[in-house]
Amino acid sequence: MTRSTFSGFTIAQLAMTASQRAIDVTGQNIANINTKGYTRQRVDLASFNTRGADSMSTGPGSKIGYGVEITGISQIRDPFLDVQFRNQIAKVGTADARQTTLDQLADIFDETDKEALKKALSDLSSSLDQLSANANNSEFDSIVRSRAQVIVNYIHQKAADLKSVREETINGLENTDIPAINGLLSDIGELNDAIWKSQVQGNPALELLDKRNDKLDELAGYLPISVTYKDVVVSNGTKYDYPVVSFRGSDGVTYPLTAGEHGENVASISMKRNKGFNGEPDGKVSISLIPASDFPSDADVSSLETNITDYLKEGTLKGTVDVLNKSGEMDNPSSDYRGIGYYEKSFEAFVQTFANTLNELNGNMQPYTGVTQLPTIGTASKDSKTNEAVFSMDYSKATGNFLRGEKITVNGKTYTFGDGTGTDEIAIGDTLEKSLQNLADELNSSPSMLVDGNEVPGKWSYASGKLEWRSNGAVTTAVDSIQTTDKKDISVVYKANPLNIKNFDLFQTSDGSNRFTASNIKISDDWMNNSIHIISSHKEDAGSTANDNIIKMLKSLTDERVFKYEYTYMDTNGVAQTGYITHYTGNFSQCYSNLENTQGIDSSANQAILNNHISVLQQTADSKDAVSGVSLDDEGISLMQYQRSFSAAARLMTTLDEALNTLINNTGIVGR
Repeated sequence: MTRSTFSGFTIAQLAMTASQRAIDVTGQNIANINTKGYTRQRVDLASFNTRGADSMSTGPGSKIGYGVEITGISQIRDPFLDVQFRNQIAKVGTADARQTTLDQLADIFDETDKEALKKALSDLSSSLDQLSANANNSEFDSIVRSRAQVIVNYIHQKAADLKSVREETINGLENTDIPAINGLLSDIGELNDAIWKSQVQGNPALELLDKRNDKLDELAGYLPISVTYKDVVVSNGTKYDYPVVSFRGSDGVTYPLTAGEHGENVASISMKRNKGFNGEPDGKVSISLIPASDFPSDADVSSLETNITDYLKEGTLKGTVDVLNKSGEMDNPSSDYRGIGYYEKSFEAFVQTFANTLNELNGNMQPYTGVTQLPTIGTASKDSKTNEAVFSMDYSKATGNFLRGEKITVNGKTYTFGDGTGTDEIAIGDTLEKSLQNLADELNSSPSMLVDGNEVPGKWSYASGKLEWRSNGAVTTAVDSIQTTDKKDISVVYKANPLNIKNFDLFQTSDGSNRFTASNIKISDDWMNNSIHIISSHKEDAGSTANDNIIKMLKSLTDERVFKYEYTYMDTNGVAQTGYITHYTGNFSQCYSNLENTQGIDSSANQAILNNHISVLQQTADSKDAVSGVSLDDEGISLMQYQRSFSAAARLMTTLDEALNTLINNTGIVGR
């Protein structure tokens, strides 16, 4: 004989055991056909054959196997499809995060099916048109003010909505996404540890592998990851593999997300709200990563923290950060994506231009207080009684008084009204008369004049409503002219200090700043309490029905203009500077429509990208399911195959039993 008599029974027994285990695994697959993340399992079989010499063999060709061996139970997965799926789900995450914000922005700016800001602009034009036909009528002025208040209300509403979108996005990132990423990393580390311990004890831990793969797929949606496998060799020489998960930034640097003896140590991600040059939050965020390391879990690894904000390539984290930090063409320099900041700044450009345009048109050209009707020329004459030369300026109709900081130029020399302590400074008196007397005293520092070409000493004075120069005595000439010693006509030039001009601004800021924003614009207090009004005309001789300035305002709403966003930045020396970014050229309605249309185009384009990524992801998922998913048809075939295999092995054992019975009971009975 070439082998043991009973070895055939071993072959049959191993075949039955293998078939029974294969049926069990098939049943496990069928039972989990609806289990999310379950990967189809199979029994790994190998032909069992001993090695070495056989004293009973007649030659190598006579050796046969000893049955079938169960080498393990494994999962059916395609690593290439896993890589494809995780790469694609990261792209879906980017587009989906962007689309979420774009949908919120559509609710703010889309006015295709509702009446809001554009309708309010049209109503303002109509009310200005009515005011132009009823200039200086307080009733129609209040109608314009009411229309302007409606516009301000819409602006405030949109500003609050934009702020809410930004804050909700930051809170979602801070309280949902970042904890979710860290939770996934922690779960992966714990699963790595549990799988390793289970495998060392001889359990393949296939269900734990499924959980880990689910966690890896979910993590890939937040940021792009790569997964490679590293062997771990235990004391008996057995090898196990664990995933090495890493993040590769757009700068080419790879950051490990798992580390340690068998992947039990993991990275952590954090978020910080950025601050502007003024120390206040600017609505942007920074993302930092502490890579996984082989240091003990209680070691201080804070020094390894790295800012990865600018190196995110794909994923929900990338899409959310872009939405918060980038403003496209409204950045300086321009960035590659229009996030919330683009719409905030574009809207600010609209608001700033709107308020500044109407304020400039309604600027008052007359002093609020101070001296009015101040003559700038006078007459030369000869006093018939004293024969003194006299140059007189009639101020009898002048009213008010000079104000601090106002200037007056007499004969080419400029004096400033104040407390009289500074050089060339004239003290302001309690009345206009006293102030003009102080002016006359100051002019007496060089009182000589040319009378008909001859220099004559004299003196300035103010009395009875007249500012005059009078010679010290009689003159012999006819006094046809009186000039300064440098042969120039006597002149007085007075202009009110611009700071003392009544502010007729229709709009002002609620926080006292000099820059309008969508949040701080308001109807000016003076306009609200009717102490100012819309100036119908700036012409001094305009009649009560003049409306040229109202027409200018009306026209300004439809005139083409350049909309610029004004902002503050720090130069290289750390000094705050004002910068401007040109946003749009057109009228107010067109500017807002452009903002509305841009949002619609951005949303449509991103939705198309998202749909495309989802389609590719679904195809990849279908391919994965074709390989790793459970098919009732396939499992049914497997059941039939393994059942027949079991039956055949049982039949083999019966056959061997009959053969052995013949050998034992029917051999060697000849001659009995």
